[in-house]
Parts: sequence; structure tokens; C-alpha cells
Amino acid sequence: MSTSLPSSSAARRSRTIDVRVQRSAASIEYADDTCSSREGRFASPSAAARFAVSHAAGLDWPDITVTITHTPVSDGADDVCVSGTAGEIACALAAIPAYSAGIRTARIPAPGYLHAAVDEVALPIQGQGGVGPDGGVSAEAGVDVRVLSTRPDPLPNSTLPLGQWAPDLAHRLAHDLARSITERSGQRTPATVTYLPDQGRYEITHPAPVSDTDAAAVVRYIRITRLRANLAALDPVADADCAVGAAAELHVLESYSRRVPSTDDRTVR
Repeated sequence: MSTSLPSSSAARRSRTIDVRVQRSAASIEYADDTCSSREGRFASPSAAARFAVSHAAGLDWPDITVTITHTPVSDGADDVCVSGTAGEIACALAAIPAYSAGIRTARIPAPGYLHAAVDEVALPIQGQGGVGPDGGVSAEAGVDVRVLSTRPDPLPNSTLPLGQWAPDLAHRLAHDLARSITERSGQRTPATVTYLPDQGRYEITHPAPVSDTDAAAVVRYIRITRLRANLAALDPVADADCAVGAAAELHVLESYSRRVPSTDDRTVR
């Protein structure tokens, strides 16, 4: 009887990724509820990153810590811990190649004022019998309406579906809602309405407001990606001085919200 060691590819497939999303220790002391942390186990970095950002945004707290660890433990090179707002966490993880693909597909809440705009515009129209099966509109005859709240890359966008409407009411809803969103958001860029006949859908697109903290995180993300591209193009000998300076700046930017996870206490910031 003979035995053989599992291949390296099989070992990689058997690894799992544990994610913990929580408010910082100081924040938990003042929390009014018990929903201060979320945990999950995943097979792929993309799924882990998507869970991390989705739940960080759901906590709606300015000081969150996300810890990602791999099992079985290797040298810890794949493990990461990031802290800050949900936007800072999204940018920090997006800057790590293994996790970047899952960030843009994360589900995060739409801006709060959007729900107020929908109530203001949709409820009077809904009273005319325009929504879905309950309003007498079949799925084939109805027109879908949804709102897309966009954010600068790599922050995820948000989609708010509003259901099926009779064609004339869908047209009215989309344009009235676009005007209300523009007024409520205070954005210089107005909400726009696009009709997609092949998909039977009106799509209202508007830029979601981004805090100064998250905007700064986006700038750091862009600078990190550019520095990496520059370093890859530099000659290690001829451009040694330039490479040292770029590498030092890159290290500072990467460490802004990222630290090495503690093996003793994964929740310590």
C-alpha cells in the first residue's frame, strides 16, 4: 500500500477563509444593540471580500474592523486586517489583488434620502393601481423600474428595485423620481433616466454622496495602483533611487488602514 501527499492545487482548494466584521472595541461599549459583529466562512477570496464590505456597510458605523484569515494557516501572508469606515475598508481590500474582484459586487444600502424620495413620488402613483400583480399588471406587460446609485471606483454601487409598473405609470414614476432625487441629494449632477426596451426597464442613475473620508480612501486606492504599475515598469538597477522612493510611499499608503492580524486577538485594532 502506498500513500501520496496531496498536490499543492488540492491543498489550495481545501483552504477556507474566515471573515469577521465588527465594530471597534471602543465603539461596542456604546452600542445600543447586539448586532455589532458578523462572521462567515468562504471558499474564495472574492466571496470573502464581498461579505466583508456588505456587512461593514450594513453596520453603518464609522469605526469598523475586518479581519480575514486563512485555514489552514500558512505563513500568514494572505491574512489581512483593515479598519475604518466601510468605504475605507472597501478601498483597502480592493487594493489587494486577491480580494479586489469581490468588492464591486458587494451589496450596500442605498442613500437614506432615496427612500424618502421614493415614498414621496411612488406612493401617490401606486394608489392608481400601477404595481405588479396586485395592481393588475402582468409580468409580461409591466415595466421594471430601478434606481442605481453610483460611487467612484472601487466603491460598490447600490441598486434599489421598485418593481413592475404599467408602462405609462413607469414613465411618469421614473422621471418624477429623478427630479425628486436630484433635489434631495443636493448633487450638482442630476439624476438621469434611461429606458432599456430590450430589458423592459427604466433605470434612474444618480451619483451617491461620498464622505470626505471615503473620498480620501478612493484617492489612496488610485495612488496605490499607479505606484504599483510604476514600480513594475522601473529597472531595478538603473531606476533604483526612484524605486526606493516609490516603494516607501506605497508602504505608507498600504499601511494607512491595514495591519497584520494578531494570532492572539484578532479583534484588537
